[in-house]
Amino acid sequence: MAGKTLDPDHKLTLFIRDALRFISAFITPISQSAPQIYISSLSFAPEQSLVATKFRSRFPNTIVVTEGKPSQWPMTVFTAEHHKDRVRHLVFSPDESTFASISTRKNICVCDSETGHCISGPFELTCDEGLYTACFSPDGKHILLELDTCAVVVDIETGEEQFWIEGWYFVFIQDGRRIASIDWIDEDKAGDQTIVVKLWDASNGALISNRLFEVNDVADTRFSPDGRLLAVARMSESVIELWSVEDGKDPRRFSYPPGYLKSLYFSPTSDSLMAVC
Repeated sequence: MAGKTLDPDHKLTLFIRDALRFISAFITPISQSAPQIYISSLSFAPEQSLVATKFRSRFPNTIVVTEGKPSQWPMTVFTAEHHKDRVRHLVFSPDESTFASISTRKNICVCDSETGHCISGPFELTCDEGLYTACFSPDGKHILLELDTCAVVVDIETGEEQFWIEGWYFVFIQDGRRIASIDWIDEDKAGDQTIVVKLWDASNGALISNRLFEVNDVADTRFSPDGRLLAVARMSESVIELWSVEDGKDPRRFSYPPGYLKSLYFSPTSDSLMAVC
């Protein structure tokens, strides 16, 4: 089946999903003793489990559960308990095969999205700054952690901190070779909020452009998830501008109803923008 795309409702796809649920549910007894697959796991699997239905009849001389067995797998797929303190952030990789959990002490665990098992980590950041947000690189091999006044890029396999970048509000651009950031400045000291957009090399943190473009009279900003666009809400007029992070040229302008703008949100595909007033 290599290289083929299966329909989500294909019998083989459904069986693979059920097998993953089976493994996730009984991983503890199975990992300690392989015969538990036949001795207990098949017996305690839900009645409508595809794996149990196919193989249960082949092992008749095992435990039989007569009451209380569920008919379907529970809605909770797994419970991941890899941190000793509270979890502050969760972020999925672009293909959703893994996710990173980050605790209040800035310990990072990278886990399998099907089973919840920790596949690398926990890693601990060396910086004492507070964590603001996090995102994966487009290839899923690094995590960019945005702190109070800077950001750090971490290798998800080794936990090695690759480099640090100064500034606020960071995002990987879609090609994965660059990182965009925003600096807020107040050049005239009169409350006129101005932002400067910078570009960084995603392989080593070197500064590519110190002033790709700047925008004044800014009320709020938001990068699109793919890093291609920057939405800017103007402070003195009810207008949102969409700037290209590739070249900072020819922004598109959209009006929104008069009133205080609370926030901006892009859809996960970066195709839509919501303005909350």
